[in-house]
Amino acid sequence: MNNNLKNTVVLRNLPSNIVEEAVIVFKPNIKLKEKQELDNNNKEDKNKERNKEKDYILKEAEMLVNNYIRRVEEKKKIKNEIQKKVDKKCKNLKKYVFIMGIILLLETIFIIIK
Repeated sequence: MNNNLKNTVVLRNLPSNIVEEAVIVFKPNIKLKEKQELDNNNKEDKNKERNKEKDYILKEAEMLVNNYIRRVEEKKKIKNEIQKKVDKKCKNLKKYVFIMGIILLLETIFIIIK
């Protein structure tokens, strides 16, 4: 079970109104494991390498979350634009129906008068 936990990162307290928590699961990377085995001789280099890998992991996770949030916001923006177009068409249709109703009423009155 510990092996699964090593390949996941949980991001909490994100500065977002949409995402409360994000869980990122990383693909197994054989190259990184080989690098770690080669660097076992020098502890300082190993620690630096781990810090670089952690920074890389955090940056990639941040990028993924940002891309997700951007896509969600773009979809929301597109929905709002479509809704505005539908509302405008509905308003124009209501005007058209009102005008046609008045014309129908006037024609009915003229037919009754004749």
